[in-house]
This record gives sequence, C-alpha cells and structure tokens, in this order.
Amino acid sequence: MIDNQKQLSIKLPMWDELPSFDLHLDQLLDLTNQYLSPIIGSKITKTMMHNYFKADIIVPPTRKKILADATGWRDCVGLLKNIFTLAEIQAGLKALLKDSSPKTGYNNFVLMFNEQAAQSGTVPAALNSLDLKSANKPTIMQYDAVQSILFWLAAKKRLEEASKE
Repeated sequence: MIDNQKQLSIKLPMWDELPSFDLHLDQLLDLTNQYLSPIIGSKITKTMMHNYFKADIIVPPTRKKILADATGWRDCVGLLKNIFTLAEIQAGLKALLKDSSPKTGYNNFVLMFNEQAAQSGTVPAALNSLDLKSANKPTIMQYDAVQSILFWLAAKKRLEEASKE
C-alpha cells in the first residue's frame, strides 16, 4: 500500500522490543513519535496523550511515570485515532483484552500491521502470521483495523500526490 521508500520506516516494535522501564511523558512522546511520525506524517502531542489517559485507553502516569506495560499501546492508539473515536478505540481494546493478555493482543496487532505495511498494492494481502479462518472475533477486529489504517494511509498519500499535480 505504501511506496518502497516509505516501507522501510513503517514498522512498529514488538512487545519485547519496548522499554522495560517506566518512562516520563516526554520520553514516551519521543519514543512514540520516533515510530509514528514516519508513518502518519504528524506527531503525537502532550495534549493528545493526556486525552488517551483521560479516556482510559492508556494507563495514566503514576508518580509522573508511565508504566512500561502501557508504552506499546500508544503506537496502536496513535494509528487508530486517525479513523476511530477514542470511545471506539476503548471499546475495541476492552473486547481484545477480555480474551487475551496485553502482550498477546499488542503483538498480534503489530505482526499484522508490519506484515501488511511491508507489502505493496492496495488489495489486502493474505496474512502469513495468523490464520484468520480460525481466529477469534477480537483478532479479526484487529485485522480489520489494520486494513483500515493502511487504506487511510494509502488514500492520504494519493491525496497529497493529487494536490501536487
């Protein structure tokens, strides 16, 4: 879906690649924007992050530090917020976490996103990482969300190209 030059920068970290220590908000924003800015073309701000905390989508800081377990979800939320409301994201995360651990849910999303983002074209490609025929509803929901994000990115790129003509 994305051209070959951008493919190199479109990759989210797996759970075990995330920091295993608590972060301050500025550190969290730097890390988030390191991954998301090349993908979405904009930065996540302190105000946005505070909105994620208030919406109970990301665990708020304790003693001014964000728990290490919360650092991965900020990438997912940063992508999803472009096509879903915070209430929809919260409902999706609740459904997902009802049947799986945060680590498993996060890794499934990242596997699907990284695999699909690395492929070219506008038609969703077959997944190598998961069997959707035997997947549970939350996993299928994640797949649909990943496809929505990638189509949004492709449409955004086409719009930018069309405006330059």
